[in-house]
Amino acid sequence: MNLQGRRILIIQQRGWAITVGRLLAKKLQEEGCKLAALTLKRTTHEFVLNQKEVKYELILNNDEIMSRPKDYLKGDVYPLGEICEALGIDSIWPIVMTLRNHVRSYKDKFYYGFKQNVPDEEIIDYVMAVYKYINFIFDKFNPEIIIAPNFVALPQIMFNLFAKKRGVKMLVITDCKVVGYHIFTHNYIESEGPFHDRVDALNQGLAESENKEKARQYIKEFRKNFEISEHITVLRQKKSFWKIIRHELSPYYHILRWYIKRPINHLENIGVTTDFRPPKIILRDFYCGKRYKRFMENFNYFPFEKIKKFVYFPLQFQPEAQIDVLAPYFSNQIETARLCAMSLPDDYTLVVKEHPAMVGYRSPSYIEKIDRTVNVKLIDYRISSAKVLRGADLVISPNSTTIAEAVFLQKPVIQLGELGTTLKLPNVYKHTDMATLSKKIKEILKIKCDINENNRKLENYVAAVYDTGFSIKYNTIWNKGKGDFEKLWFLYKEEILRNIK
Repeated sequence: MNLQGRRILIIQQRGWAITVGRLLAKKLQEEGCKLAALTLKRTTHEFVLNQKEVKYELILNNDEIMSRPKDYLKGDVYPLGEICEALGIDSIWPIVMTLRNHVRSYKDKFYYGFKQNVPDEEIIDYVMAVYKYINFIFDKFNPEIIIAPNFVALPQIMFNLFAKKRGVKMLVITDCKVVGYHIFTHNYIESEGPFHDRVDALNQGLAESENKEKARQYIKEFRKNFEISEHITVLRQKKSFWKIIRHELSPYYHILRWYIKRPINHLENIGVTTDFRPPKIILRDFYCGKRYKRFMENFNYFPFEKIKKFVYFPLQFQPEAQIDVLAPYFSNQIETARLCAMSLPDDYTLVVKEHPAMVGYRSPSYIEKIDRTVNVKLIDYRISSAKVLRGADLVISPNSTTIAEAVFLQKPVIQLGELGTTLKLPNVYKHTDMATLSKKIKEILKIKCDINENNRKLENYVAAVYDTGFSIKYNTIWNKGKGDFEKLWFLYKEEILRNIK
């Protein structure tokens, strides 16, 4: 089978469009594909329009529609009931919560204020506009495959749900919690794809993997060394003198650029965003970040060595897909921590630790609210996750890498969110009813773990990653446009051929 004449829709999104998306479109065109693009971010739209390498059959600009949804609708009305039925969902509002610039205000506070930025009526207009352009793209172009960099917000999720009901696959590369490896997923909760099919087959004894020994070795090394992800390693690196100087001068450089050439990434109905920051917002962000970080470094944390029996609740980076897309009912982390602490049995306490990448972004008032929550002990974010996990009897988390780390260390986990990848791990229990959480915690704490069965399923999980995943520096290709793109293209091509009708 070849790709001649196949119709591929690419969601050309932000920086990914300029690095991965551009080269991907070029390769697909060389294969004879017909291409369409939905662009996200106005500078990205300009790039796609002005480039000469690829000819698109159709190009649509999401940001132009987002900034003036009524103009695009032109009086058309689509009841939310009709939209939900077309997407196969009960309510649109959990998906709406992924629109960070609509449901939160960047103007009011760094880093995002938890106050609604755009009225409900305008949000509904945008939902209807997205539904209209999805129908338009399917009517005019009828894609056979949709490629996107991720599932981070409403347009990508609506496309995914709409396409699934029509038997059209959406391909996204995602993290798989095995260091250095990525996998393809086909839906926004990351519960469908080659990896998921493979791990099920291995667990049910329907297949055998040649990578079992390699998986055992990985697990052994992980438990010995507790591998940490690349972004945390980068965070811990000390900056050179010149990098410090550059950092201190950076806000004034960005202010100068603002006056020399005003940014075009302005959404009229939304205002200030991370892509459109007037000088006073640039200064606010810079000095608030310094103040927040200094506050975290000097905060009087509860001494970890004094804590005996505890359940661990790691804070998530926010706003971010792991919590706002995959766990919208638990996105208020202060309240979720309170409910978890309230549900702990006997003499257990809830240990909470800040996400290292969030230091400098979360306000002091937020941290103080968590610290002064009943039966919660806020510990220093600089304490290693390995040390905390080894002392914990249970982990509760919406979704996170910590879930996988806990399982590798043979700790039970309650997952509150929908992330399908981590739900394939052994010893992970999905539970969403906070009213019965206390009973669930007691039940799990009493379970005597079957070490052999646990290790078998964990080996199957890692082996399934090796069987269906790939080792590639995907983040480097995405962020810097450098790396083995030929290998990346081969992986995409194989996945497209496997899923095309």
